[in-house]
This record gives sequence, structure tokens and C-alpha cells, in this order.
Amino acid sequence: MVIMEGRCKMGKLFKNTHFVFSSMLVLVTIVGGNCFASTDGNAEYWQSIGLDFNMGEDWKITVREELRVGRSGDDPYLHNTDVGLVYKGLADWLDVSLNFKKEFERDSTGKFRRENRPHLNLMFKGELYGCKLGDRLRLEFRDKEKTEDIWRLRNKFTINLPFTLTEFDLQPYISDEIFINLGESTVKQNRFVAGLSFMLSENVKTNVYYMYKSSMSSSSGWIDTNVVGTSVVFVF
Repeated sequence: MVIMEGRCKMGKLFKNTHFVFSSMLVLVTIVGGNCFASTDGNAEYWQSIGLDFNMGEDWKITVREELRVGRSGDDPYLHNTDVGLVYKGLADWLDVSLNFKKEFERDSTGKFRRENRPHLNLMFKGELYGCKLGDRLRLEFRDKEKTEDIWRLRNKFTINLPFTLTEFDLQPYISDEIFINLGESTVKQNRFVAGLSFMLSENVKTNVYYMYKSSMSSSSGWIDTNVVGTSVVFVF
């Protein structure tokens, strides 16, 4: 019985894994024509892997590693590591986290430039007409290697739709995030995301998404970028 149960779990994990890559291929097929024909911006792929360590009911440590490919070729142009401490004990509708991100981004000369980015997050949670809502307010300090330091405010609003899809309980969601440099009155970047999140196994959270990113350039105005992304988080 134990062997049969183990085989069933492995079979389900294999089917879920296969579905992840199938979903990703569908997303690439749907948006691929627009992505790779884009003359405004670029097509990119963002990959993230993470660890969540729950410490009792109120505390959690998060670790995220991200890699971005695209922009001007197939080589990675950005990678970062983010470590955070989350406190969930203030209220059912509010989580607070303090994080530090170390990021390296390739500049126009091809050299990777360092950025240190501490950030504070307020994550509000609620529900409306069966839709789970999230509103994350982030204040971050960007200590950049070769350019001026910047304080930046980010606000991300997320809606989880009130249903799931297929036997794998795929959770459709949409989100929109704006970026504003403090001291300036205009939005510098906007990210609209549509995706599917689901549990690959009991302790593995997975996310597949498409992002339409618009960024303000001082020389070229608004530049649009199509992004296909995946993320996997292991929960302990």
C-alpha cells in the first residue's frame, strides 16, 4: 500500500510537472507572435526560484533568486537575490516585510553593475464577491553603483478570480503595478500581468504568467516589453 501510494504521488507530480511546461508553451504560443515581432521594446523571459521558511504562525523568511533573459540577445542581462522577513501577526488583513535585494544588471557597455536595494512592504489582503484581493505597497531605496541613488514607491494590486480551472486547481489572476520615483510626479513604469498559479505538489507553489511592461525612457519615451515568466517556490 505504501509503495502504491508513493507511485500515485509520483505520478501526480509528473503530470503536474508536465502541465507546467505545457501551460508555458501555450503562453509562449499565444503571445509569441507579438513578442518576437515587437519593434517598440523587446521580448523577455523572467525566471524565479524561491524558498519560504515558516517559523510558527506569525513569522516567515523568504528567499528569491531571479534571472532575466532578453533585451538585446539570449544572454541574461539581470539577476538578483532577495531575502526578506515577513510578520503576519498584526492583523488578518495585513502582512509586513523587511527585505534586502542584491541586484546586478548589464549596462550599455556590457558590464554588470551592482545595486543594493533594501525595501519595506505593506501587504493588504481582502475579499470581494469571491475574489481574493491583494494590495502591496513597497518603499525601496536603490543604491546604484554608477548612477544617482533613488527612493522609489511601488504599488501592486492583484485580483485572484473566484474560480479554479481543471483538476489541477489552476488559479487565474491579474495584477497591475505602478512605479514612481519619489520627488517626481510621473509614473516611470507599469506592469500588467495575467497568469495562473497552482500547487505543483504539497510544498511547491508554481506560477506561469504573461506581463506587458511599459517603461519611461528619457530619450525614447514609453517603451513596451512583452515578458513570459515562471516562478517556483518551495515551502518549508
